[in-house]
Amino acid sequence: MAYCAFDSADRTLAWNATFLEIFPEHDGKIHAGEPYAENLRRFYAGRLTEPERVHIGRYIEEGLARHRAQRRPYEFDHRDARVRVSSLEMGRFGRVRVWRRVARLATVQTHHVPSTQKLAELNATAVLERLVNGVLIVDLADRCMWANQAFLKLYGLRSAETAVGLSFEAIYRDAWQGQQGDGAFLQSMLALRENQRCSGAPFELALPGDRFVRVVEQRGEVDGRGYFEHSDITDQRRQQAALAEAERRYRLLAEFSSDLILSIEGRTIAYASPSLTELLGWTAADVVGRSVARFCHPQDFGLLVAPAAPPQCERMQADYRVRAKHKNGSYVWVEGRVRQLPGQADAHGARRIVNLRGIDARKAVEEKLERAQAELKALATTDALTGLANRRKLDEVFGLEFRRALREGMPLTVLVLDIDHFKRFNDVHGHQQGDNVLRSVGAVLQKFAERAGDLAVRLGGEEFVLVLPATEKARAVGLATKILEEVRAVAVGGAPGQVTASIGVATLYQSSPVESADALLELADRALYAAKHGGRNRFVEASTSSYEAAPRQVVAERGGGAG
Repeated sequence: MAYCAFDSADRTLAWNATFLEIFPEHDGKIHAGEPYAENLRRFYAGRLTEPERVHIGRYIEEGLARHRAQRRPYEFDHRDARVRVSSLEMGRFGRVRVWRRVARLATVQTHHVPSTQKLAELNATAVLERLVNGVLIVDLADRCMWANQAFLKLYGLRSAETAVGLSFEAIYRDAWQGQQGDGAFLQSMLALRENQRCSGAPFELALPGDRFVRVVEQRGEVDGRGYFEHSDITDQRRQQAALAEAERRYRLLAEFSSDLILSIEGRTIAYASPSLTELLGWTAADVVGRSVARFCHPQDFGLLVAPAAPPQCERMQADYRVRAKHKNGSYVWVEGRVRQLPGQADAHGARRIVNLRGIDARKAVEEKLERAQAELKALATTDALTGLANRRKLDEVFGLEFRRALREGMPLTVLVLDIDHFKRFNDVHGHQQGDNVLRSVGAVLQKFAERAGDLAVRLGGEEFVLVLPATEKARAVGLATKILEEVRAVAVGGAPGQVTASIGVATLYQSSPVESADALLELADRALYAAKHGGRNRFVEASTSSYEAAPRQVVAERGGGAG
């Protein structure tokens, strides 16, 4: 059994030794990657007569069509054997053709044997009647000798007797009885007469009712009689017409669509619709035959040449946004959808259809919206009075920093600050002065949140928090001391020393038994409470070695005017 495998683009992949035995014309000539059309060219060059070779291109084209559409086995004579060929589809991987010899052909006899006697000896009539295609046998004068039922049905004949003695041209004319002025009939008559002069090449004829037949003739090598096969190709022609109409409509849509439509083969632009000029300033002549890389932003090129989908995926399309190069040198934002045609698994040799539309205006609106959303998010996490982060931002960040500190084995310090006697201050100086003090204290804390990750927060009222990742106790104590000093330096009505604060400090180490960010904040809050009860204007450092341990008080050095 012989086989030859072809990929989805009809290129030769592999074959076996039996293939070369049945088809020796390919021995030493066939090679991997060879188009199947070249295989067919050698095949027909060895079997066509000199007049028939004029039409070898048509034979090759029809052979390719049979190769792509074959669904059932068929047989043909080649050299000294009758050969049956089957074709197996392998999905996107291509197709395998399999040949086997089913019979040896008898040597041609040197003495004359009438074809009718030959038919009788072989009981060929019964065989020919079983064929789906019509069969017509004519004598040397091209008059009908015999026809099977399939032929009679095609041409509307009641019986073989009504056809015997008639030429095929007469049979064909009778099939068009009363419609012989039809353009399809007149065109088909020209084709018939042309092929009668140069027999052997397949040709097509129209029949009433928008039907079509394909005719193939073979002349007997011994007796010169003609053997015609007539195949009903109406369905095939209708499919071709439907495809042609679909292509016409697609091109019409492409020509008048406001979207830009590109056909890209590999990395080369093969087609561009007219809207290219309106969108990007180029003409089709500027871009066709050139690499798509020349017309898109370098950072976006990879999106266009990447596979639309993995080879095993059936959904061969992708959506993206890229910057296309305008003829004036600027870049235009476009929204694209690329579809990779079926059976094209190679990313560099694939054929793709790309739809593009300009989205510059939409992109500008989206960027404006993104900025507005960022501003809204900032407002949602920012205290309006002091400009510090608010409680919502603290909730977002503090838990993350707590887990990171444990994971990386780094200390985490939190300071909770409360302005001393702030209600009394508001009653004496008024809320406007109170707001000024809140802003000033907020500025002090923001000054000490100097590293990436540090966060100064106003919890509400006169209470503030300072989160200090990677900060040990020693540095926390120094910062708390400086913060108290700067708070005392806040001037009210031009005079400093009227504002003081109390601070609670808690530092987390990996060995600490503190289990959550809320627990660490609670420890700092307890330390603040101890600072308040210890006389205010000071900080207290909490011990995180145990939840129940009493905070150790460290009294800050006071300046004058503490309240």
